[in-house]
This record gives sequence, structure tokens and C-alpha cells, in this order.
Amino acid sequence: MKNLIVATDLSERGDRALQRAFLLASRVGAGLIIVTVVDDSLPDSIAETMARAAETELARIAKAHPLAATVPHEIRVVRGDPALAIAALAAAERTDLLILGVHRDRALADFFRETTMERIVRQVACPVLLVRRPAVSPYGTVVAAVDFSPASAAALRKAAEFAPEARLAAVHAIHVPYRGLMPADAVGSFLGEAETAEAGWRRAESLPEALGKVALLEGAIGTVLTDAVRTEGADLVAVGAHARSGLHNALIGSFAARMIRDAPCDLLIARPA
Repeated sequence: MKNLIVATDLSERGDRALQRAFLLASRVGAGLIIVTVVDDSLPDSIAETMARAAETELARIAKAHPLAATVPHEIRVVRGDPALAIAALAAAERTDLLILGVHRDRALADFFRETTMERIVRQVACPVLLVRRPAVSPYGTVVAAVDFSPASAAALRKAAEFAPEARLAAVHAIHVPYRGLMPADAVGSFLGEAETAEAGWRRAESLPEALGKVALLEGAIGTVLTDAVRTEGADLVAVGAHARSGLHNALIGSFAARMIRDAPCDLLIARPA
């Protein structure tokens, strides 16, 4: 990775993303673009004033970071719709990783519409890292939600790329429909299918050497993944997304959107090349 972008709204949430961005850029030897967006629906005079103030504040925040002297970085203040402007910048700069802070919780508004984070993830082709926790150290443990797709493999590779020293743990949720009506050996049949799928996936995909055997666990993906994060003490979750149109519903269904809004830790979303 040589080119990272971090977007901040100058809030505490954005500060955490900026902390992680500097840390990652330093570890992988990448350049960093720090961007904030001024809404273009504002009157020009107000937008210009806000843009100048935002540039001053970004410069102050960046300069204060301990790694600012060693990480090549630049500041951008752009005008436009936040999601569209960030997605356009990521495409124009061919960024290797887009880093965002988590969204501000607005329960009523978010119930009726997508969050800015969801809109950005849906529109960009590059991997996206959503930062929830303060970046006090490199990632130590990554838990990946795996469905034996190219997207799952892409998420694992990207996680290993910027967290090479982290321990990788992968889980696959086995859904047994009508569990109470199934014969006693039904789970074994579904388990066998999952083992066969894993073997084919490993043959077809280039996977990180640090990846051990995937944990095949019966249950809903939400429960399986949440339990794995808690058990493993993970500080990063990695999930795959479909290459054609937004998040791959076959991967984790509606839980993917819930993860974007309320992940238990930092969240990496990646698409296959």
C-alpha cells in the first residue's frame, strides 16, 4: 500500500481515524491524504469561510501528531456532498485504503436512510477501514467472516497486508434451516458441505500464510461473529464485499449493514480485485 486517504469531520470520531491512518501509513511506508468535506449546499460565503477554517484546523491536528514529521501527508478540503466527494477523491487518487471514522449515531434519521459511511462503502471500489477505537497500537488480532468467496479472500489478504503481525482467525457460520425439525445428523451434513467448500476455496485463492483452519460454527452470522470477536479479543473485523454492487448480501445479509453502523471494533471491508 502506497497511497492512503483518511476522511475526517473534525470530530473525536475523525481524530481516531486520523490516528490510525498515521500509524498505518508509518508502518507500510505510504503517503497520506487527509481530507474533509464542506457541504456545497451552503451559501458560497459561508462555505468559503468554513473551508478556510477547516484547512487551518486540519493543519493544526496533523502537525500535532507524533508521526507527522516522518509520514508524507497533504491536506485537502473539498466541497460537495460528503459521500460523493470522498468516493470521487478515492477513485481519482487510486487509493489503496480509505480510512473513515464511525458515524454519529442518529437513531431516527438512520432508521429511514443510509448513513454517510454506508453510502461511501457502496460507491468506492477500494477497501475501507472504519475506525471505532483509539489507535494506541498496531492491530493484534483480526477476526474474518468467511463465506469461501473471492471477497472473503480479498478481505483476509488486505488485513494481512496492513497488519502483518496480527493473529488471523476466520469463522464461517453454518445455517441449518428448520433446525428443530431436522434429524440428529443434519448438522454433520451441513458441516461436510462447509469443509468441502473450504477446501475448494483454499485451492482457488491465494490466502495469507498466517491463516489457520477456519472455525465452522453453527448459528447466525451475527452471533457467531460477535462471539468470535469477544473470545479472540479481536481489535479488527474483516469482511468481504461484492465487486459489482454494494455489500454482498449472500455473505452476511443485513448484518453487514449493522456492522457498518455498530461494529464491536474496527471494521475492514474489502472487495475482490
